[in-house]
Amino acid sequence: MTSSATGYLRPALLVTGAAGVLGAVVGLVVHGGSGLLGFLAGTALVVLSYLISTGVVAWVDKVKRSMLLVAALGTYAIKFTVLFAFVGWVASRDWSGTLWLAAGVLVAVLAWTGTQIWWTSRAKFTLEV
Repeated sequence: MTSSATGYLRPALLVTGAAGVLGAVVGLVVHGGSGLLGFLAGTALVVLSYLISTGVVAWVDKVKRSMLLVAALGTYAIKFTVLFAFVGWVASRDWSGTLWLAAGVLVAVLAWTGTQIWWTSRAKFTLEV
């Protein structure tokens, strides 16, 4: 595939960023600073996670395509291990923004994934052999 395979990044970042800002404002109004910080942190975790995956997949696709599945699944496993450890650590701190962090993660996953699905359904791909 051509480099257009990562063309969804810009719209996904824009939509997810807008959703993150909107959610953070709601968090601030409803729950104060911890609502704002929690929502932004959840959104940032998702964006960072997805950017890492995209980077690894794009790099392995160029360097050694035969290792793409292994690299993608390995990255996924490492990311979610770290994510679950971090969320567990945050939850054990009895922080009042934990629910907002979870909301930020949920909204960011839906925004990013929805945008990526929308973009992919309209993209024109060409195969390179």
